[in-house]
Amino acid sequence: MSFASKLGKSYESVKDQAKLKKITVELGDIKFDLKVRIPLKNEMEQLLEKIATPDEEKVDIIYSKLSKGVKEAIEEGGDEFLKAVNSEKEHIKITDNDIVVDGTSIRQVARMSAINESQVEEYFHLLQSENGEPITETYEQISAEFPEQVIKEIVAQIDAAIRPDYKTAKKN
Repeated sequence: MSFASKLGKSYESVKDQAKLKKITVELGDIKFDLKVRIPLKNEMEQLLEKIATPDEEKVDIIYSKLSKGVKEAIEEGGDEFLKAVNSEKEHIKITDNDIVVDGTSIRQVARMSAINESQVEEYFHLLQSENGEPITETYEQISAEFPEQVIKEIVAQIDAAIRPDYKTAKKN
């Protein structure tokens, strides 16, 4: 016997609906409602772990895009260019698998970008479609459909729904 069945037939009939929460996304004058599936504790832990540890292949792809311009400039300018740029202070440092520009690792920026993309994908996968079809789109598909501002607002609303802050939890 499941715990939900112990709570009675009235809860049994709405238990799936109790796992959904309606969020309202506001973008200036535009408002729209979406339904979010609230993950169970172990699902939330898995979701957060997946977001925090992005696929290394994805990090490498983003790193290649981000470092392309710097690599091309270094290749075109050669060692003399690199010496000139670093004459006063080490502005560009090249390591085995990274380029550090003014103290900022391009690989770390790529990792943070991959984490962000992963969060967008995983959070959008929690949305419930009107026709019951699962939402499985990739970040590329989502960003092709929505402007960045809309994506950020939807992610913020989903985050607030699945991980309420102290004030929201205290109200309940």
